Amino acid sequence: MMNNFGDRVYLDSNILVYAQQQKSPRHVVAKSLRDKCLNGEVAACISPQVLSEFFVTVTRTDGRAVDEPLSPAEATNEVKRYCESEQLVVVHPGPRIMERMLGLLQRYPVQGLRLHDLRHVATMLENNVTRVYTFNIRHFATFSEIETLNPEAIDVAESQEHEEDAETEQSDI
Repeated sequence: MMNNFGDRVYLDSNILVYAQQQKSPRHVVAKSLRDKCLNGEVAACISPQVLSEFFVTVTRTDGRAVDEPLSPAEATNEVKRYCESEQLVVVHPGPRIMERMLGLLQRYPVQGLRLHDLRHVATMLENNVTRVYTFNIRHFATFSEIETLNPEAIDVAESQEHEEDAETEQSDI
C-alpha cells in the first residue's frame, strides 16, 4: 500500500547537517529551510535513513564530515526532536521497498554509495513524494521520477521577491 505524502517535499540529510553546523557556509540557508519545515511553513518529510545519516555525520570526530561534532547524546536529542515534530513527517519505506529499489536499479545501474541515494528515491516514491531538497543536486538529478530542489537557489529567489515587494511598496508611497 502506497502512502500519500505527495504534497510534501523530502529533506535530504545534508539539510539537517548544515542546519546544525553553524560554521558551515550553508548553515543559514539550511537552518532557514529546516525551521520552516519544523514550524509548518514548508510541508516536508524525512525518513529513518535521513535520520541515520544525520546521526552518523554529526557524530563523526575525524574532522572529515563536520567541524563541530555532536556527542551521541546531543545527536540523539536532535533525532528525537525531528521524530516528535508534528510538522516534519517521518515517512517509512513500504513493504515493497526492495521491489521498488530493484526496479530503479534496472533503470539506473548505480554503484557503491550511490545505492543510498537510490534508496532515498525508492522511499520517496513509496510515499508518493516526488520533490527533494538537497545540496547534492547531482546525486539525485539522475532520477527522472523526482524533482531535485536546490535550497540555495530557492532561498535566493524568495529573498529577491521580498526585495521587489519592498521596492514596490516604497514606489507606491
